[in-house]
Amino acid sequence: MWTTAHGKKLIGRDEISEFTERVLPGAMRTSTATYSVEQVLFVRPDVVVVNARQRPVHLDGTPLPDTPEGRPVYVLAKDADGWRIAAGQNTQVVA
Repeated sequence: MWTTAHGKKLIGRDEISEFTERVLPGAMRTSTATYSVEQVLFVRPDVVVVNARQRPVHLDGTPLPDTPEGRPVYVLAKDADGWRIAAGQNTQVVA
């Protein structure tokens, strides 16, 4: 499950994949984003909540002016194959 920064809820790998394949190539043509982990909370040994800082940048890494940052939250679950994103939500930072 994933909720976009604008509140669109996506359920399942197929729906998330279809959305990102349709939206991101156009949206990311001239820019990208950097991510840094801000906080990690272990709910239990095999479940963790990660809060990140998402900074929109030009392809050369310089910040995009007047473009809001994001604060994604990821819920990760560990299984036999390693850690996987179980759910996530991105929220735009509004001044």
